[in-house]
This record gives sequence, structure tokens and C-alpha cells, in this order.
Amino acid sequence: MANVNPEVISPHDSEWRDYIRRGCERGVQSRIIESWQRCGRVGLNPYERNIPVPVESSQFKKRLQESLEIVELYQFYIRRFSGLLEQLGACSFVCDTDGFILSRAGYGRVLNFFDDISLSEGSSCCEKVIGTNAPSLALITREPVVVTADEHYTKTYHPAFCAASPILDENRNLLGCVDITKFFDPNISEELRKHLLNLAISLADMIRNEVFLGRLTKASPVYRSAWGAAPRDPRDRSNGDNPDGRPRTSFARIVGSAPPLEKAMQTARTYGRKEGNILVLGETGTGKELFAQAIHDEGQRANGPFVTVNCAAIPLELAESELFGYERGAFTGARTEGHPGKFEMAHRGTIFLDEINSMPLPIQAKILRVVETKRVTRINGKRETPVDVRIIAASNRVLADEVAAGTFRKDLFYRLNVLPLRVPALREMREDIPALLDAFFQACAEEHGVCRKRISPEALRHLVSYDWPGNVRELKNCSEYLCFTVETDEVAEHHLPPEILARRVAPPEPPAAPEEPKNLGSLERMFLVETMRRFHGNAIEAAKTLGISRSTLYRKLKKHGITP
Repeated sequence: MANVNPEVISPHDSEWRDYIRRGCERGVQSRIIESWQRCGRVGLNPYERNIPVPVESSQFKKRLQESLEIVELYQFYIRRFSGLLEQLGACSFVCDTDGFILSRAGYGRVLNFFDDISLSEGSSCCEKVIGTNAPSLALITREPVVVTADEHYTKTYHPAFCAASPILDENRNLLGCVDITKFFDPNISEELRKHLLNLAISLADMIRNEVFLGRLTKASPVYRSAWGAAPRDPRDRSNGDNPDGRPRTSFARIVGSAPPLEKAMQTARTYGRKEGNILVLGETGTGKELFAQAIHDEGQRANGPFVTVNCAAIPLELAESELFGYERGAFTGARTEGHPGKFEMAHRGTIFLDEINSMPLPIQAKILRVVETKRVTRINGKRETPVDVRIIAASNRVLADEVAAGTFRKDLFYRLNVLPLRVPALREMREDIPALLDAFFQACAEEHGVCRKRISPEALRHLVSYDWPGNVRELKNCSEYLCFTVETDEVAEHHLPPEILARRVAPPEPPAAPEEPKNLGSLERMFLVETMRRFHGNAIEAAKTLGISRSTLYRKLKKHGITP
């Protein structure tokens, strides 16, 4: 039982006293009871809805601007877990130090429930507004917290299981908080609770580490600013710098010699000598930005700026001002002298629009106008500014499919897809994995002063057979993990991450003799097997290609005895 005396808290009415007493009697944690007491002292009634009122748009924009680094990092990392959240029927959000929600992601039904109770971007999950909940308690205690079902002070939130972890800097100062929430599951297992809490902790840790490394880099005397450019990729072994301080990238210094990679580099070199807009297609983590930088640095605009825009990381409310800039008085919190947008910053150079498919249709229309007119109008501006910019856009989805689905403008697609370029996935060039590992190990050793690792034959077989859904970026993260966790010079099989060891290394099966299908059923089975093989067992992509729901796909796989 919690060590709290409900008699000494001066409650405002007997109903509330009974609520606290019942919690004590059933053994609710003391920090939960203490939170309930604080809620009562500010006048919250647990039987009322206690729904927050979102702040005004101008105030929300100001909060977004103040925590933009945290939001961008959260949006970058949460995309890795979007499939998991959907599968679990959960959602996630990140809030600032005052408990205001800045960005959300996850399962649609949960997000709809959030909307019903006004827990959307710009709303507060502060304890004194909605009662006891995991993110507010994590901000108060600065520790990871789980609040489940009737541990929530307000009955409105009793259907929820919440796990939250604060984002702290190196001095334990608060930067924000990450929350994972799952509704409508009264029988949630203890194992799943631990997984969701660990996911929240992992997200917070990844954001914290990126912030710390960013500050460390900026404090270094060798730091060079480049409009927020991404950290240098060890695949780029260049030495010279651009006029804007960014290290030069050359195709000759991209590691790898597999035929698909050589073909992509040959095409990209040709594009570097031309002036048309380029559309780079490739899965997440394949190195699309590295190709874009090399095209710029070996092209006619090498002496101009190279400006990167991560379209997926820009909040919708800030997209227009980030891209096109604003004049004085455009919105509350705007700089008094105004601010140029990314297109103006890229004048006489190249703008790289990464994940262009994430841009909403209204912003796509404005980008189209810039592409067609070569002019930019700032928010609240009264004149057009000419811009001489080459556009390189990138997408991790097939934009032609997005056009067919109505989520991407056809006219913008044709304007951008003048020179198409496809960057291969890592599983298409497995023979390059040893060379990439060697480059990453070398870079990690030089940067952190650790011994250079070598890989054992057994471990290498696992790494080569793994499909690398995160591609080169995932391989880089894996190599850094091994650099920091393996104490010996050689990386052995047992040192590898569990998700890689979980995949069995088996010799390829001999191809079966072709067999004439006897009926429609056997024909359907062959088609399903081929589709699943094509997408490496990814049921979501296979179902999308087949034009059926995922549940229908699973039913057909079960019918034909096919294991995903």
C-alpha cells in the first residue's frame, strides 16, 4: 500500500477524499497518489472530462520553433517504428518541457480518440490540466514512467496505457518528453508493457544522444556550419571543402563497386553535367543525399550553396516559412527583420528536397510555382524574388504510385522527374558490405580513438545474409554499435545484434523444376510466393502491390500454407 495518508491533504470534498482513499487501499504507487493529491489541490475533479484547450496557432508555432531540433529528431526516429505502432494499435507523441504536444504518430484509431479528447498538436498534457498521466509525471520526476488504466486521475483517460520517458541533456536539464500510448486493451501483458516502456526510453535516448553530439560538434574548433546539414557520412572520404564550409563529396570516394551502384553513379555523373531537375528514388537509408551532394559538387554549381531540406521533418505549420521565408510581422514570434527561406538560401546553387512525398498538397502547389517561375514570394511579402536554383528531389516511395493515389501532384511530378535516378538498396549489392564495414570501422576508430575492428568470417556471413531494411544507414549504426560494445579487436558471431542473429544463415535452396499450374489455386499460390519473395516477406508492401488488404493477404497465405 502507498505510504500516503489521505486525511492530511485537505481535500475539497468527500467524493475526492474517497477517490484518494480507494487508491491507497488497492496499493497504487505513492508517486501516483502524490500526483492525484496535486490534481485535487488545483481543483481538478476526476469525474469530469478535463479536456485541454489547444493553444492559438501563433503560440504553437513559437513553441515548435523553440523545440524544432527535438521535433525533427523525433519525427526522424519515429518513422522507424511506424509499422510497429500500427501493428500494436498504439501511438506516440513528443511534448516540450511544459507538456505541450508538438508532434504525433501511430495507429489511426488511437489518434482519432486523441482528437476526440483534444489531445492534438498544440494541446497540453500537463498534470494540472488533464490530471495524472505518464508524460506529465515523467517531466516532473525526470524518470521513465508507466501510468495505466485507473492510475490516471481523470476517468476520461482510464482506457489508456501510457509509457513515457523524459528527454534530458548531458546535465539532466529537461528538453522534452516522449510518450507511447495504447488504448482499449484492459488485458495488456506485462511483457508488452515492458516493450512499450523500453521503446519510449530508446526514442528519448536517441534524441538526447543526437542533441549531445550536435552540441559537441558545434563546440569543436573544426565545426563547419552548412545550414543544418547532416553529419558527414564515412562513405564520403573527401578532404577538400566547399565554399560554404561543407566537405566536398566525390563519386570516386563513394565506397562500393557492385554493378547496381556503379550504374547509379554513372547515371548521376552524367546528370552532374546537365541542368535539369533530378528525382532520386530509393529506400530509406540508401544514401540519396550523398548522391545529391556528389552531383552538386561535381557539377556546374559546385561553387554555390547546397541546401538540404528534410521535408518529412518540417512541421506542417512551419513548412511554408521554412521553404519560402517570411517578412516582418508574418506571425507572432517571427524575427523582426524577416527571414529568407531555403529556396533563397540556395540561390545560384542546389536545393535538395528530401522525402518530397511527405509534403502536403497545398505546399506542393507553392513548390510547383517556384519551379515554373523561378521566383519566390515570402509570407507577408509584397514582391517576388528571383531565384536561380537547381532542384534535386528525393523520395523513398514510387512517386508515380503517389500520383495515382492522389497524394502527389501530377504536374509537379513531371516537373521534377526530368532526370530520374534510382539508388540501389543494400541487399542488391551485398558484395559491398565488407568494404562498407571496413570504411565505417576505420571512421569510427579515427573519430573516437578506439581500436579498429575486424570482422570474423562467421559474423560476416550473418551480416551479408541479413536484408538490411534500413540499408547503408542501418549498417553504419550496426558498425558503430559493434565499435563501442566489442572489447576485443575481432567482432565474433555472438557480438552481433539479436535481430541479425535471429536470421538463419542457410545455403540457398536449389531452384525447383518449373511445374505447369494445374488450376487457379496453384496459380494463385505461385503468384503469392513470387510476390512475397519480391518484397522479402514484407506483407504491407506485398498487399499494397496486390491491391488487397493485409488481412486478406494473410488469409490467402494461410490457405496456401505459405509462411510470411
